[in-house]
Amino acid sequence: MKAAVVIAGAGIAGVSAAYHLSVRHGLQDVILCDPRPPLTLTSDKSTECYRNWWPQAPMIQLMNRSIDLLDEFATMSGNIFNLNRRGY
Repeated sequence: MKAAVVIAGAGIAGVSAAYHLSVRHGLQDVILCDPRPPLTLTSDKSTECYRNWWPQAPMIQLMNRSIDLLDEFATMSGNIFNLNRRGY
């Protein structure tokens, strides 16, 4: 089997990398390699808490971008992961 990119590990980082390479950048040959199904260890055990208040500007920018991506994925997927901005 040949591929342009092989990603070792189907946790949250591997799945995210595969998504961005294939969907966002149009790469056709992306393979995820993992002996387990995707997101079956700790990646799917989130506390589902996040915030965009931080004392440092770089962290605020990073979190705001992350929250924007969460909103975008919720819209694209019909909110399959039940995003709810209720705060904590």
